[in-house]
Amino acid sequence: MTIKDLRLRQRFDRLWPADKRKYPKWLNLALAFLLPFLGFCLVMIMGALEPFGNEKAILYSDQYHQYYPFFLAFRRNLLSGDSLLFSWDVGMGMDYLGLMSYYLASPLNLLSVLVPESMMLEYFAILTPIRLGLAGLFFALFLKHTFKVEDFSIAVFGAFYGLCAWALGYQWNVMWLDTFALLPLVALGMVKLLRDKKPMLYTISLFLSIFANYYIGFFTCIFVLLSFCCYQICRAESFKTLAQDLGRIALFSILAIGMTAILELPTLAAMQNTQSSVNQYPDGFAMNILSREECADAIAAWDAFKNAGETGAAFFSRMGLWFKAMWESLGPVTEGMRQVAGNISGTMTITFKEGLPNLYCGISTVIFSALFLTSGQIKLRDKICAVSMLVFMILSFLLRQLDYIWHGFHFTNMIPYRFSFLFSFVMLYMAYRAWMVRSSFKLWQIIVAALLSLTVMVCSKSWNEPIFFTFQLVFMVLYLGVVLFVIIEQMLPPVESEELVDPTDENTAQILKLRKEAQLKRRTRQAGFVLCGVMCIELLLNLLNFGTQFTPTTVTGYPKGGEGSAAIMDYLNEKKEYSDFFRTEMSHAQTLNDGALNGYYGISTFTSSANVRVTEFMRALGYGAKNTYNRYCFEEASPVSNLFLNLRYMVERDGNKMDDSFMKIIWNKDGVILRENQYYLPLGFLAESSLAESTIPQLDREDEVIINLNNFDKQNYLFQIATGIETPVWTEMTSEDVKITASSGVTLNKVIGPSYAKYTTGSSGGRVYYTYTVDTEGFMCLDMNLYKRNGLYVFKNGQRLYYESMSLPQMLAVSEVKPGDTIKVEVICSANDTGVVSMWPAILSKEVFEQGYDILSSSTLDLTHFSNTRVEGTIDCNRDGLLYTSIPYDGNWVAEVDGKPAEIVLVGDVMCALNLTKGAHTVVFRYENKAFKLGSVISVVSLLTFVAVLTVPKLLKRRKGKFEK
Repeated sequence: MTIKDLRLRQRFDRLWPADKRKYPKWLNLALAFLLPFLGFCLVMIMGALEPFGNEKAILYSDQYHQYYPFFLAFRRNLLSGDSLLFSWDVGMGMDYLGLMSYYLASPLNLLSVLVPESMMLEYFAILTPIRLGLAGLFFALFLKHTFKVEDFSIAVFGAFYGLCAWALGYQWNVMWLDTFALLPLVALGMVKLLRDKKPMLYTISLFLSIFANYYIGFFTCIFVLLSFCCYQICRAESFKTLAQDLGRIALFSILAIGMTAILELPTLAAMQNTQSSVNQYPDGFAMNILSREECADAIAAWDAFKNAGETGAAFFSRMGLWFKAMWESLGPVTEGMRQVAGNISGTMTITFKEGLPNLYCGISTVIFSALFLTSGQIKLRDKICAVSMLVFMILSFLLRQLDYIWHGFHFTNMIPYRFSFLFSFVMLYMAYRAWMVRSSFKLWQIIVAALLSLTVMVCSKSWNEPIFFTFQLVFMVLYLGVVLFVIIEQMLPPVESEELVDPTDENTAQILKLRKEAQLKRRTRQAGFVLCGVMCIELLLNLLNFGTQFTPTTVTGYPKGGEGSAAIMDYLNEKKEYSDFFRTEMSHAQTLNDGALNGYYGISTFTSSANVRVTEFMRALGYGAKNTYNRYCFEEASPVSNLFLNLRYMVERDGNKMDDSFMKIIWNKDGVILRENQYYLPLGFLAESSLAESTIPQLDREDEVIINLNNFDKQNYLFQIATGIETPVWTEMTSEDVKITASSGVTLNKVIGPSYAKYTTGSSGGRVYYTYTVDTEGFMCLDMNLYKRNGLYVFKNGQRLYYESMSLPQMLAVSEVKPGDTIKVEVICSANDTGVVSMWPAILSKEVFEQGYDILSSSTLDLTHFSNTRVEGTIDCNRDGLLYTSIPYDGNWVAEVDGKPAEIVLVGDVMCALNLTKGAHTVVFRYENKAFKLGSVISVVSLLTFVAVLTVPKLLKRRKGKFEK
């Protein structure tokens, strides 16, 4: 083979490379989507999960209670054409834009209107692998256009991004996956903006990232800022180019964010009503991962430094304390960083709710990232910036102050380190940079990379587990072995052959050099395919490991009640069209958003955008509610509280037929019972004016005993000021009527009065019994606080009424009772546990209740128009008083009385009310979201400005060329 022959061969290889002869260019991108998509589908198929089964689905935790119910309600709103500004389906009514912005803004959700209702669960389930597939595809596009490559490696690295530990651990938070998938497009758009001066991709992808989920979009914005700084350090040519780049990215970032204002401004306003708005920036030294005891010395040192500053200590004294605090902090921070670094190599268990950050994205990523640090072909500035990004994010995982900022200036309720997918992105970027120069490494660099990888591995909390150690070691040897194969090929001299080399040829040395380069190129390509194959095997094993850990949810009977429940919902939907507005609830909740799941105007909700004042109001009425949990849950409780909630119907799906003269059975189909409230009050009714100044007292605690008001006291107070009746509507049972005992295996440590019991259980657990002997006729309820998540059974005269599981203090309805009846409550206690049960019994005076009901029902609001954003009606007031409505106030409702603006006053700090005089009145409530109006203007202006920036220079250039011509 002559030099001419070799050059012809090289030219042929350049024109038609070997890796492009067998399949079209688009196939690598297709595989980047298909590998994560089909891989996750494989897990679903193996588990017989929807849409590949019909009994189980990936509806983990909040997916079951929130995401799927909201998804169904969103589809119903789209099909009905109702306003999306406010919704009555969720939590008694709330700002819907805030809910959409966090849970429902994915463009893929819009396609649900094209899917039959019977296939909604299947469609919802398949969206997860679709989003993971898109993440892989977009990462492959990032690699292709950033590094100008087109081979199978971009598909494999894309798959590792789409199926990284963050994606697998948090995939059940489906509303985060769109922005996670779009991150590579934002990064690619930034490259095109700064390198090629093309703003289209950056602006659109950043807009979609924030619009799809403002929360994860906030992480993307921080990442853009950090990436821009790194880009300028590594690529800026002068201060002039820095200023130009800064101007470009600032302009198009503002336009992208501005275009989201139509959704994000109303969301920001709505978030001011949530529990998250009361989070505070942490004061002093505070860390995640490590316990407070492990950081005690550092905390004490920082407290001493702070106190020295407050007391005016001398400068050098303060500096000494500062250095001491820094020294004491070094140990905890180092230990925390060690634990986090260990998770880069992975563990046997993925974090689904609580644990270390999900950072693992392949053993190959760890090895090639280590090679990235040793490579001589990669600039030192690039290495420093990449490592600085990783270290900064590790510190953000550890230090509470940085964690607070990252998570939108509040602390998360479980699911920590939600921005950790950014760490995986940087790791994969580093790994691919090293991949591209894999043929240039020396033996010493391979050894250093191996040692770094082993160091990360032994930091993992699972490193001493045989399966984990073997898995890591086998793949580490495979990856390093293939890279060494290329290195050895490069180190060995080419074998001379008489057929190829003429000893008399003066160009022998050049021939041998070209031949070696051709061999090395071929070997590198071959090794690349082998490496990709090994990576695919690792990816498959990671998926199988995930499949063994993840617990699916049974969806048989979801929604509960089957055809009987569906028939009742159809009946109620018909009544919605021909009747006044009314609310419905389940006697015992299946999810915390049954209204959204089943399609009725409900009361319960569990959502990050829950109005904290509604939560407080519901807790004061005796329902299971907690601010930090962002939830309030209706359970059949008190006829008194039902008066103030516009509750007309209650659905019983367990077949329980409780003795209850307050609720009449009007439908019974397939064991599903519909009961109508015989003492129903509409959305608005006239109460005493004193109700406007009322505040429902909250509970105080002292030494585990509630010493102020229980829920019966608070309802007596509310009923009294609303009706003017002084006689209590609830009468609490005395100690003589109650007997507290326990089963074998349970020791009662302390019993106080008729309510309080502290217990300790043995290895088999047991039960605490509350037995009530009734001496008064009426309707009996229990106000319970179990302190643990206990289950309980309720019996009447030996017959079981129902089973309930409680996690929050709340009231529960028991039954109609008469003198001589025996009510028994069996509280189930876990093994080897210590807990407290507080249970107050009381009986409702029907005579007093009916007197109050007659007063409140004498003047009610007769609705003449009702929609999501407008409530209009008439009322004939028989006296001066307060028109109470169960419309939750969030700052956007305005009112008119007889065509004139009226001031809204709040009952319980949240329910809308109006002071009215005696006589007939026309009342209007309108929902006017000022933030939405302002956001709409900003979005339109931003969009028009973006279009102008893109088109005007082209038009001017075209016009200038035409003029010159």
